[in-house]
Amino acid sequence: MTDDDLAELLDAAERAAGTGGGAADRADAPAELSVELFDLLDRLRADQALSEAGPEQALRAAKLLAGSGDPGDLSAVADLAARANTAELDGAGVIYAEAVDKIALFSGRPQRYGTVMVEHQGDIVQPPVDPAVSDAERAALGVPSLAEMQRRMDEVSRRLAVERAGEPGRLPAGQRFCRVWTNPDPVGLRSRMAAEGAQAWADGDVLTFVCESATPVAVTPVFPISTWDAGEGLQVLSVRVERLEEAVITYTFTPLSGGQGMRFSRGSHDGRFRGRSAPEELPSNDPLAGSSFDHAVESQALGESRAVTVYRPPGHRPGDEVPVVYATDGNMFAPYARRLDAAIEAGRCPPVVVVAAHAAPMDQISGNIRALEYLAGFDDRRFDAHQRFFIVELAAWAETELGVATDPSRRGVFGCSDGGGHALTTVMGHPSKFGHVFAYSTGMPPDPSTNWNPETHPFVHLCAGTLEAGFHQATEAWAGFLHLQDAGCHFTERVSGHDLIQWCEELPRALARAWG
Repeated sequence: MTDDDLAELLDAAERAAGTGGGAADRADAPAELSVELFDLLDRLRADQALSEAGPEQALRAAKLLAGSGDPGDLSAVADLAARANTAELDGAGVIYAEAVDKIALFSGRPQRYGTVMVEHQGDIVQPPVDPAVSDAERAALGVPSLAEMQRRMDEVSRRLAVERAGEPGRLPAGQRFCRVWTNPDPVGLRSRMAAEGAQAWADGDVLTFVCESATPVAVTPVFPISTWDAGEGLQVLSVRVERLEEAVITYTFTPLSGGQGMRFSRGSHDGRFRGRSAPEELPSNDPLAGSSFDHAVESQALGESRAVTVYRPPGHRPGDEVPVVYATDGNMFAPYARRLDAAIEAGRCPPVVVVAAHAAPMDQISGNIRALEYLAGFDDRRFDAHQRFFIVELAAWAETELGVATDPSRRGVFGCSDGGGHALTTVMGHPSKFGHVFAYSTGMPPDPSTNWNPETHPFVHLCAGTLEAGFHQATEAWAGFLHLQDAGCHFTERVSGHDLIQWCEELPRALARAWG
């Protein structure tokens, strides 16, 4: 194909794309390409003359291919735009930077220049950016500085939040919560805090958090977006939450570094919001009516001892055949024990023994050993060793030292988050050993090829919060899968985040369902 032929092809493609200059230049570019444009772009990709095209034609082709939405075009877009940028054509550097950034993100790496911005919970945010790239390098390509891009994102985010605040009930498609903004008055906020006696309150479907701070904070662990400055030393986050009246949300105001990023914590938190239609708050015993102690169980499988926390109900004696639950994350079991103990004392839950193995600590070399031990498919050696410890050695110790039940119908396995995945994987491999599995907020959806036999596998108790994104989706997928198998299953959906409070409050209810 000649240069003239290429020029005619570019002219035709630009006409099909819209008002000259290609779809990449148009704010109203259609989400789907027309059949005509699709065919023209396919011809453009195959055009041998493109590799020898001059800067002007290279830029035109880069704009057209950038607007295709096909990740496979990104490498060509970057090459064409780089050629045009060498000739100092306006806009070429930005197109090059955008293509390079998208290639990096598709490859799982930080973007170089920061040109890609996405919507997250209603805010416009920037995926991770390579800190080694300077603003001078961005300027050479016509890309704004990071500070300027942040200012623009904040401006758009605030405009969108104000618009949503004026439309009650509005949530972005597919989202359970999003930020809203009403330009709150600091004096009014302080007055409301005093009246509520709390730093969080609801107005209709909007939940507002107020923190005394001169710099942004995050409301952890549920809402991964930073607060905004309301003036006079107050930071505010207002979020519209689907089914807010049912919500139970704990919160801590966590300082942010430069207003960006978020630290995640799954422990206890400073404050708690409970909607007017939320599940009843369970009492908590401190001190316990029963007893709890820690022990180190020697494990040949792990090649070390592993700490275990044991809870025993009031009056427990070896051999009395009360149900036993084997659990993960024993290092975080104390809040569960307090609520479980109170529920047993009140007769709302049957007496149970809980044997909770502690999670392995983080390792600077191996990283998150907990996940490697709990989830299959990442490190077979570690996973298999932990399974031998958990199923064989831990159970043998508990049966010998505590006299716990050995009848499978009186045995259960419990875990949340990665521990929920562990619980499900354990009973899939050893269905005859347990009568019940309690799997909360698992992040691992079922494999469609999973062989689950309703006659031999245990009853499954699932729980997840609507505000924990992928964990809710994976747990809900398990509920659907088990329903299709006609398997015994109960799924509790709560309005909560990836938050200890929902699991602590749900476990006694599930134990009552299992053995009450």
